[in-house]
Amino acid sequence: MACDVAALISGVRPVPLQALLPVGGMQAGGHRSSLTGQGVEFAGIRAYVPGDDVRTIDWKVTARRNAPYVREYAEDRETTLYITVDVSASAGFCGTAGKEEAVIEAAAALALGAVENGDRLGLCLFSGRVETFIPARRGKRHLAAVLAALLDRRPFSGRTDLAAPLRFIAAAVPRRSTVAVVSDFFGDPFFDDLAVLQRRHEAVLVRVTDAAEDAIPDVGLISLEDPETGEQVIADTSDPVFRARYGEAAEEEARALGTGAGTCRTPVLPLRAGDDLIDAVPGRRR
Repeated sequence: MACDVAALISGVRPVPLQALLPVGGMQAGGHRSSLTGQGVEFAGIRAYVPGDDVRTIDWKVTARRNAPYVREYAEDRETTLYITVDVSASAGFCGTAGKEEAVIEAAAALALGAVENGDRLGLCLFSGRVETFIPARRGKRHLAAVLAALLDRRPFSGRTDLAAPLRFIAAAVPRRSTVAVVSDFFGDPFFDDLAVLQRRHEAVLVRVTDAAEDAIPDVGLISLEDPETGEQVIADTSDPVFRARYGEAAEEEARALGTGAGTCRTPVLPLRAGDDLIDAVPGRRR
């Protein structure tokens, strides 16, 4: 396992958290705070003095004391990242470039970026339920434990429940954090739970797909199997109508994810299996 972890570290390029998040929507720490002009930790109440930002006035305390008081915030220079990884059957789609490998490498790149930046790092593996949860810590020894758990993933359920890790983290992680979900996002709608998570934390979705999932090639008659249910169908990929409908369905899947995530103010980063995560970041020169 040590050799596998070393190979994974040497085989991916670190991706810093701030590369995935839009400017103005980042946490404090080595990144920009989502609370402009403030840290994220409440420090206390003090009397108002001329020049204070009126937006910091605590109106309840002001009313009780009949004098203006403001809320103070201490700078919090620590950022926490929870990498939440789909280990369900669909995440292991056997395409030409290896979607499962892409999921692992994307998660590893984020983990390396977090440790290099001095961030706290945690891991959540999920399928039809939360399989593994490692609380956030710092350090290279902790990084090795996170990567070892990622490489040793063994899901008990082949299905995908995208809402399960979002509900779990929203309830289990009290400290405001950033949650990066790495998945193909094939599953039931989860946007209500994403909206709840966003009230306490900040999320970004990394959608990993295989080229064959977006546009099926013309290879004649093939058997297609749903990796999560085992259901099989015979498809004639030489039929242009079938290929067109397949492509339209894939496009609609991507649009639905983008629309739902947009309502939750959550960015979506598309990543094609075989590509490097850092090269998939918008505006990054390849």
